[in-house]
Amino acid sequence: MIANIDASEWKNLQVRADAGELALSPDVGNELSRACDDHIKHLEICLQRIAVIENITGFGGFPSGAVLESKFSLTASGGERSLEDTINAHIEAATTAKAVVTKAIQNYQTLDEYSAVRIAAAGASK
Repeated sequence: MIANIDASEWKNLQVRADAGELALSPDVGNELSRACDDHIKHLEICLQRIAVIENITGFGGFPSGAVLESKFSLTASGGERSLEDTINAHIEAATTAKAVVTKAIQNYQTLDEYSAVRIAAAGASK
């Protein structure tokens, strides 16, 4: 888990949605889905911009300068808890959230159709 970003809760909700336990109105769900798409798009732009800061330089010719260059470069990409890893973890969580929302909308629509058929059948039997 990276910096308190944990997609496991969304993965647990995905299991529940896949089991039909979660349902979400399409009106609300579609807005949430769009929000996930927008968030993912923004995060992907941030991920592309990491290339600009992957190779930090300009700390001088002393050995400490080289250490600082390496340290700051690894903070952007490749190091433990790097910005790149953190953004990727956010993308994974948002992607999983979108999948949960999509399945919950499908569940709502399936339940709505099933209920409509039952109500129509009950009305026809009178």
